[in-house]
Amino acid sequence: MNRLAAIIPIIAAALLAGPPAHAQEFGAKIELTKETPLSEVVAQAGELGEAPVLVRGRVADVCQRKGCWTVLQDGNASVRVRFKDYGFFVPTDCSGRQALIEGVVQVKTLSADMARHYEEEAGDGDPAAVKGPRTEVSMIATGVRLLP
Repeated sequence: MNRLAAIIPIIAAALLAGPPAHAQEFGAKIELTKETPLSEVVAQAGELGEAPVLVRGRVADVCQRKGCWTVLQDGNASVRVRFKDYGFFVPTDCSGRQALIEGVVQVKTLSADMARHYEEEAGDGDPAAVKGPRTEVSMIATGVRLLP
């Protein structure tokens, strides 16, 4: 019991400390060094093909069930980010943090059911607002670095 009593204050301090003071990495190591502005990536999404890009932005939303997708935003530009082969996830409490994400961009048409599914998992989603299919720019990430 003494051991548990000694650990509880350490766990409480970690929980109250807020986001980590260091970057957190998920997936593969980020290899690219040149960032492409997110607005440029969104504008040229249909022309990028399979070439990977490195983008930076603020995590505007994240799947609240398990962190299996996020929305990255920079100004008016945003992309939904999913993770290659469903192979890794990000923390469900990372909204608001800056992130570097490397991956491949694509333009995708979501069925109404899939759009509603994303709305259900969002922090402030409204599934009833989905009236049909949606087209969005998305990214399949191979690596994510959440910045402190």
